[in-house]
This record gives sequence, C-alpha cells and structure tokens, in this order.
Amino acid sequence: MGGAFAVSDYVEVINPKTMIGKLLQNGEVVAEYKMEQCDKCSMISKLDSFGYQKGYGNDKIIWFCGGCR
Repeated sequence: MGGAFAVSDYVEVINPKTMIGKLLQNGEVVAEYKMEQCDKCSMISKLDSFGYQKGYGNDKIIWFCGGCR
C-alpha cells in the first residue's frame, strides 16, 4: 500500500464569540468574513444579506442560511 493521503490546504476557523470566520491556506489567513447562526436550523454559516427575512418597515428580523431558504 504505499501512497500519501491527500490533505486539504484550506481550513476554516470560526470564532463563536465574535462570529468571525477565517479561511486559512497552509496556516495563513486568506479571507476573513462575518458568520451568522441560522434562525431555522441553528447552523453557523457565512453571512449573506439574501438570508434576511424582513418585517414591517423593512426591519431585518431573522436570518436563514442558504439551505433553509
């Protein structure tokens, strides 16, 4: 059996206190972005403005991840 296992060069790290996600490539930060917890399934995902459900007066009241929209 000789052969190497393929290992991803990318790792995503999420700080649940700040809700900031960081994408690391070989240990170096290549992207940093805001995270949010879905109000339907509770999964933490990268925030996008399309997920906001708006109430009266266009107030942003809840947020859904891409899978729940």
